[in-house]
Amino acid sequence: MRAGGLLATGVTVTAAASGPARASSSAAALPLLTWHAALANRRYAPAVVAVLGSSSSEGVGASGYGRGYVSVLAENLRAAFPVAGAPGGANYVAAWGTPHWWPVTGGGTRVNTAGWGLKAVDLAGPEESLTYTFTGTSVQVWHDGSPEIVVDGGTVVVRGPGRIHGFATFDGDEEKGIQVFNGGHGGRTSGDFADRPAAWAPRLRSIRPHLVILQLGINDWRSGVSAAEMKRNLMTIIATVRANTTTDPSFVIYGTPRVGADHRIQDHSRFTGAWREIAAEDTGGPGGASGVAYFDLAARQLSPSSDNGHGLYCEDLVHMTDRGAAFTADALASFLTP
Repeated sequence: MRAGGLLATGVTVTAAASGPARASSSAAALPLLTWHAALANRRYAPAVVAVLGSSSSEGVGASGYGRGYVSVLAENLRAAFPVAGAPGGANYVAAWGTPHWWPVTGGGTRVNTAGWGLKAVDLAGPEESLTYTFTGTSVQVWHDGSPEIVVDGGTVVVRGPGRIHGFATFDGDEEKGIQVFNGGHGGRTSGDFADRPAAWAPRLRSIRPHLVILQLGINDWRSGVSAAEMKRNLMTIIATVRANTTTDPSFVIYGTPRVGADHRIQDHSRFTGAWREIAAEDTGGPGGASGVAYFDLAARQLSPSSDNGHGLYCEDLVHMTDRGAAFTADALASFLTP
């Protein structure tokens, strides 16, 4: 173990969905230039995706681990752009999560204001521990303090005292291939991330993303935050990412369809407009043009609040089923393909 943060321990151990024009169209490709260039270099260095989002990114609604859209997107990208010897690991699993199937077991005090994805667990002492079982060639434990860390084959056990952010695992993709770091957290709004940059932004220096997906804003809409405030928050998040990494990443604003059954909620079209405006008005990309692409999921499917006949959403009409998560991951993989 290396004191102060990371443990790196060796362990012996697609057809694209149909829809509107892909990001490879001339109007949308340039904002994704950094991502496309990193993808082209994946045989020699990792092409890295970072996701900040709410419950859909975390995987709420899916029936099990690995079935949320972020996990399936990683699978899709690796299948479409394989690298010999680098099948790819889970890359990041937070110390706790909302879904009942979360793959980290054990106990401690859950923290909502620290760590990548604004999630961590405080372990008071050796009587409190976390256990994570993984498949791969190495594991990193992201933490503060001086916890005891024991790796036995594909199982890592962490005992306090310390604050545990989560586990990053790799399967041949330490130095090449495609890495995806999921920072999804159920219930989070754009303001949660915009207001707490010190909690998550420093991790960008080690993640070094080439693409940042922002699946944020739908909880703002549902909770009464204005579209204008949501727009300011997302622009703050983009500026924070740029200030905390040297990779000059591409960004994707993920536009969520109108979800839920309560039609008293504020006008969803204002949020769609604000998401589009962020992409159109950004000047931090290649040659002073936009470095932000807009992914409009609503243009590829019906709103579940009006028609869920294809079973893409759960009974709450908010969270995606396994099918819906896979549908979204297919659409995103198509959108991100050069």
